[in-house]
Amino acid sequence: MRIQTPEYIRAEFFMRDETPNILQPCISPHQVHGKNIIAVRDMSVLPERPEADGVLLAVPGIGASLRFADCAPVLLWGKRWVMLLHSGYKGTVLNISREGIITAGGSVSGAWIGPCIGREHYCRDIDDEWTQRGLKTFHRHNTQERDGKIYFDLAGEIAEQLKDSGVPEKNIALSGTDTFTDNRCCSYRRGDKKERMTLYAVMR
Repeated sequence: MRIQTPEYIRAEFFMRDETPNILQPCISPHQVHGKNIIAVRDMSVLPERPEADGVLLAVPGIGASLRFADCAPVLLWGKRWVMLLHSGYKGTVLNISREGIITAGGSVSGAWIGPCIGREHYCRDIDDEWTQRGLKTFHRHNTQERDGKIYFDLAGEIAEQLKDSGVPEKNIALSGTDTFTDNRCCSYRRGDKKERMTLYAVMR
């Protein structure tokens, strides 16, 4: 799935059974459901795999990739930079999108929120500590209590976080694909424990 970006960025999202064709040096951090973001400005970060859930690319020729199976892939870009984010439930509670914009240090020209688990299928126990944190963090219209569970709209909340951080709504593209119901996607909650989808980007 090619993502519509400025010509100086190549960005693609690879669904189930699709293999990324990566020719450039590529950083693929060890994802830990946090909000740490690596800023890549030269080759010194390679070939290590530091713990992070975001990568800022500010130089051409070095790619980055992140892996997903229900969590939301987020791509942000501005003038001569592109950022990949892994925004799962915890990353969304921690507002990794806002952290990314701060790290980039510049205005966002565009944003893309890719396939992730939909609001009808992502639920958590009401008494869980992180559930309570989410109820305090998420905009109210992105949560719903039903049958003793709390349901969360990840994509909807990420879009709100981006708008709150100054990204115009017209510059935010949402995939709208629910990984739980679409068999083209990997879904951890549907049973995909190892298989993952990939977000890849590189500056040309």
